[in-house]
Amino acid sequence: MAVAGLLQMSYEALESKEPVSTWDEFREELYADPALNVRRGDTLRARKLAAGQGRPRLTSVQRGPNRAEQWGYRHVLRRGLKVIARLPGTMAGTARGAGTSTAATTAALLEALSSRHREDGSAALALIRTHTGVIHWYELTPRPAPAAPDPVQGPPYALAAAGGLLEAAEFVAYCAYQHHARFHNRRFLWEWFPELLPDALPPLRI
Repeated sequence: MAVAGLLQMSYEALESKEPVSTWDEFREELYADPALNVRRGDTLRARKLAAGQGRPRLTSVQRGPNRAEQWGYRHVLRRGLKVIARLPGTMAGTARGAGTSTAATTAALLEALSSRHREDGSAALALIRTHTGVIHWYELTPRPAPAAPDPVQGPPYALAAAGGLLEAAEFVAYCAYQHHARFHNRRFLWEWFPELLPDALPPLRI
């Protein structure tokens, strides 16, 4: 099963830097949280957070976080989804393909999004991340989607990536994957995606 998660936003939202600022504020909360030991420069990896991986709060002979600290790191995922739900000018969504490659899932998701923009004549940007780790920006326009769309390069996309929106897209893709895959050892994640992102675009099945 291949799952792709997306953050779709208008050019105006990206240029305003409001989504980037909102995610940065979330990271500032994590830095200041005494229950965690998240430092500036750390990358928030959804898979590691779900596993409860992170630094222990206090320096000791203990090599990793204790049980309570592990749940604190897992809860960062939940807190992040709540932030994603209120990112200005941004919409989350997913696509799922049974027995398809991540490339095919991404292509089908792009075609579905492009069709919507052809209908209303609008344009937007989509940040798509598959659960296996491939991340790209794509431009959505009223024009027909090319057979092999090229990722958008350069600023302001590099700026947005540095601001943490790549992390947000990973949160979406990973939690959507766990919602569909139903792995027993991640059962606490099963309903976080529909619970915390109720306004997400309807999932696309391929």
